[in-house]
Amino acid sequence: MTEPYAVPVPKGYRVGGWEVRAPIATGAFGSVYEARRVGDDGSGLPRTAALKFLPTGTGTPRQLTHLRELVDREVELHRRLRRPRLVRMYETLVVDDPARPGLDGATVLVLEKAEGSLSALLSAVPRPAGGTALIAQICEGLVQLHRAGWVHGDLKPANVLLMSDGSVRLADFNMAAELEGTHAYTPAFSTPDYTPPELLWSEIGERGRRIRPSADVWAFGVLAHLVLTGSFPLPGGTPTARRDAAAAYARGTEELRLSPELPEAWREIVRACLTRTHAERIGTDALSLRVTAATGKGTGTVGSVLPRRARSRRLALAAAAATAAVAALGYGITVRGDGGGPGPGVPGAGGTATNVSAASYGARELRTDKGVPAAYRLLIVETAHDCERKEVSPPLIAAMLKVESDFDPDLSDPAKDEYGIARWTPKVLRWWMNEDGTPGETVPEPPFPPAESIPAMGRYLCWITPRLDAGLPGDRRVLIAVAYRTSYDRVNDAGGVPPKYRDYADRVAHHLEEYTPPGRT
Repeated sequence: MTEPYAVPVPKGYRVGGWEVRAPIATGAFGSVYEARRVGDDGSGLPRTAALKFLPTGTGTPRQLTHLRELVDREVELHRRLRRPRLVRMYETLVVDDPARPGLDGATVLVLEKAEGSLSALLSAVPRPAGGTALIAQICEGLVQLHRAGWVHGDLKPANVLLMSDGSVRLADFNMAAELEGTHAYTPAFSTPDYTPPELLWSEIGERGRRIRPSADVWAFGVLAHLVLTGSFPLPGGTPTARRDAAAAYARGTEELRLSPELPEAWREIVRACLTRTHAERIGTDALSLRVTAATGKGTGTVGSVLPRRARSRRLALAAAAATAAVAALGYGITVRGDGGGPGPGVPGAGGTATNVSAASYGARELRTDKGVPAAYRLLIVETAHDCERKEVSPPLIAAMLKVESDFDPDLSDPAKDEYGIARWTPKVLRWWMNEDGTPGETVPEPPFPPAESIPAMGRYLCWITPRLDAGLPGDRRVLIAVAYRTSYDRVNDAGGVPPKYRDYADRVAHHLEEYTPPGRT
């Protein structure tokens, strides 16, 4: 049985200038949703963002005090620090909705929206290509935090976000704390696999646990070993076993178990991070120098996580396969392993949102029993929702993907210069790949990931629809598909489907009917 979202928010719910679109992730105290900006208020804010709902208005006094402290930590850091490797917070909002006790008074953090998290990537692809460059950018984020006088306090894969341009952001700063000399003070809990031995059973004072930047360095060493080898540097099949091994290592009765697959230069870096005592541990600036030397370049290269196209494709497929949400993010919230979350509720409807699995997402709009891969359902449904033209529906997009590629993300047809699940020609995709409607600066190179191809298809279809002449014979949805395959001018000039594309139109029409739920048109 799946747990409900900690903060259930129905689809279509509005807070500030944002409209909730789809669930992303949840934890014990908060939930994250994708949202889009309603209208253009001239603020310069992006079209989409991630809303992190934290219920700071309801609960017991003790819970509220604890949550308020965590929120204050995160907000304070975001307000004071703007760094390239730290996820950006655009604004904070407070829900004013007495009719909804579970939401009323909730604090909402409007955050930069990522494409995925390192945790989701590792869950499906233990050895991501370009892992050393990814680690280098994480190191840069730590340098930026530590030089500003802050400790992260909970560095782990779920709190490393991967952006659409290939860059890395550190996220979840509700454990972060500002240094007071050599120490800071954080709440008395953390993630055992990434907690240094000296903090596992450390004394908890009135202000919380004393922590040093060296705690982040230990977590970095564990994370680097995990990314580069797919395994932890201490033995044990469970976090509890590895925690005990870390304690034994600190006492000198256990050794590190570094993987033979770890490159030699990185072996020395990891050892320098994972010392038995904090006093022996390498400092962040020295660590940065070693990481730079090991990668052979600076740590600030945007897009160096993976080669841009390979990275996007791996990320989209890995996250979709693992959670059926290509944007499986880590904003300090544990992503649900089954992809479950609130159902697509009716805006303004009361009650707790129902849970849905990845395979059944959008079932009212798209058949779940007719072969549409579960990994692409959320992308298909949400892409359709992003277009206000009713003809651009989930069944239409699914039918077109079926005909174009049979849902093959690796399709390659060099003779026609078409690639990926939506059969994009690179020179055409360039004009539809960006959400803000601006063309890409360069012509993209295949492979094209579904996370890029499918939304681009939706944007193109939305643009085509009003350009088709009114009164053309036949199903207008099929005409839109044909215009995608050729052009709207050719469809208009032919007064309908050109003879050359009748077979294509028939196949789209067949699958369009097949994928449409009973009672819907």
